[in-house]
Amino acid sequence: MFDRRLLIKSIYMFIAVLLLMISLGNIQIYAENKVNEIDIMTTPEKLLFNINNLKPGDWAKRTVIITNSGKEDYKYITSAKLKNGSEKLYNELLLIITDSDGEIFNNKLGEFKKLDPRILISGQEEELIFTIKFPSELGNDFQGLSSEVEFKYYVEGTLGGTLPVDGPKLPETGTNAYNILLTGTILLVVGGVLLLINRLRKMRRIG
Repeated sequence: MFDRRLLIKSIYMFIAVLLLMISLGNIQIYAENKVNEIDIMTTPEKLLFNINNLKPGDWAKRTVIITNSGKEDYKYITSAKLKNGSEKLYNELLLIITDSDGEIFNNKLGEFKKLDPRILISGQEEELIFTIKFPSELGNDFQGLSSEVEFKYYVEGTLGGTLPVDGPKLPETGTNAYNILLTGTILLVVGGVLLLINRLRKMRRIG
């Protein structure tokens, strides 16, 4: 005969599994939101030097403010590359970088790869000053040359080591384990319901 108690127990079990799936979904959303707490912002977004018409002894200065707009402390690094123009001039220009404590780099621009990681506390900012100098000893063979140089800023420790400031996709940290567990739970529930229906049909026939 038809067993109502068995059906009620099965319904309770189904509701419990649904609550478990909702809980797992909340865990995954929390993990993904936590990644978004890493936020580096610069003013300007990219520090560009369009160097032209400089004469021996001339110099150009730019100031950039790096801000930690997120909720997590992190270390960031600064790198530079030649975007366009003369590599010859790029390799001979002098670069001076200073912070509130003084010089942190003073050498040829072509020798600059990146700054050591610098810690930036959540909600704080720091100012770096970049000065490009045209060495006075360079000869006439550098006249008419120009270079476009880009400085970029990265958060250390994400995307395999760095997180660019100019808008990458953040990595997904809601791990696949949650998705696999959720899928398996759904399959388990569906299988259990089908098994219950089949058993009730058999009981009806016997009754």
